[in-house]
Amino acid sequence: MEELKLIEGQFSPTDAKELLLNLIGSKIQFHTNKNFSTEICTGAPDIKSLEKIFSLRSTRERLILILREAQNEDLSIEIKSTVQIYFTDKAGAY
Repeated sequence: MEELKLIEGQFSPTDAKELLLNLIGSKIQFHTNKNFSTEICTGAPDIKSLEKIFSLRSTRERLILILREAQNEDLSIEIKSTVQIYFTDKAGAY
């Protein structure tokens, strides 16, 4: 397993919003493109990608509320985010 720091620091609500919404936006775009490709190739939607898009949009809305609260209270945002990478075979983790 590898663990990599993706984000670590203190941010203004404006900078945190830009950083996190861009990250979520990139993930939404990835799954939108994946769904589009699957629909073109198979004629059917990619259900997993559609579920992820729905979940990410919900997360984005919750995030906007949190950041708005921080901005209204004139608070900074501390963000710590890591990525854990595991090697797996096609059947699952090892």
